[in-house]
Amino acid sequence: MTNGEPTDPGIAALAAADAADAQADGPAALARRDAVLALRAAGAVRGGAAALAAARILLRSSRATDVEAAQALAHSAMANERAARRVAAAAFDRLRMLAGKPQKFGTQTVADAAGTRLWPVDPATTDSERAKWDVPPLADLVQRCGRGGG
Repeated sequence: MTNGEPTDPGIAALAAADAADAQADGPAALARRDAVLALRAAGAVRGGAAALAAARILLRSSRATDVEAAQALAHSAMANERAARRVAAAAFDRLRMLAGKPQKFGTQTVADAAGTRLWPVDPATTDSERAKWDVPPLADLVQRCGRGGG
């Protein structure tokens, strides 16, 4: 396991900029995602920490192709980065949400007039399954939404 910090300065800079940008689909975020995809295509995303950081950047996207890449990067990082489990689960949920389907784990939220709520969750998914992917129990996720979090 590493400390989760990418050693690649390009990925690290993109990750820092992404963390500071509240606009998930603004022009700067889209440019960062395109830069991550270009680095990935060039084979320049090396190591678990870099793959995890790249996956987190892509995960915020509304483009399914970006989220699919995030999921693949998270899966590739899972051997060395425990946090990649939750990112992989979130990518799976985000893909389901983008397709208009219920999510499996409960990682995705939406804002509406009443505040923040979970996107519909498949009731067949158990908290035991969530735990295998380092996702908290559904009741905890619902409670976080009640506080405005997700």
